[in-house]
Amino acid sequence: MENNFLEQEQMDKLYESEFVAFYKLKESSLGVCMANTEYIPIEHFRKDFHAIGKLIKENEIHALVFDKQKLNTFHQPSMEWYYTQWKEELVGHGLKTHYKILPSAPWFEKSVEAGKRDIKKNNPDFDFDQFEVKYVASLADAIDHWKGLN
Repeated sequence: MENNFLEQEQMDKLYESEFVAFYKLKESSLGVCMANTEYIPIEHFRKDFHAIGKLIKENEIHALVFDKQKLNTFHQPSMEWYYTQWKEELVGHGLKTHYKILPSAPWFEKSVEAGKRDIKKNNPDFDFDQFEVKYVASLADAIDHWKGLN
């Protein structure tokens, strides 16, 4: 069903590794990153997101959906790097809207909330208001929301 939806929405695959796949919605500035595995080791997470960041810049993507539904492990150092370095760099290139699709396990959402508190505590000068993060139930919800804004 996921692949049919991606085809139906006319998405182009721009990048794929063992851990993630990255798509761009045709005729749009929306990108979609989908976790392919239950866990992404931090060295692969950074490598993949560096590659995705380059594609975001090249394709003038202004919104990113990160579908984490397949993940079953929360990794705080990855989240901290993602927020304080990766997002910080990409906001300067126009990426200001982030959609998150979390795994259904309730503990994952609680881990994300705790992780954000730790990032705020450890990085008091970091400005969370420079980008918008919206939690959605599905890729369709994120696309509908983004199309409604544009």
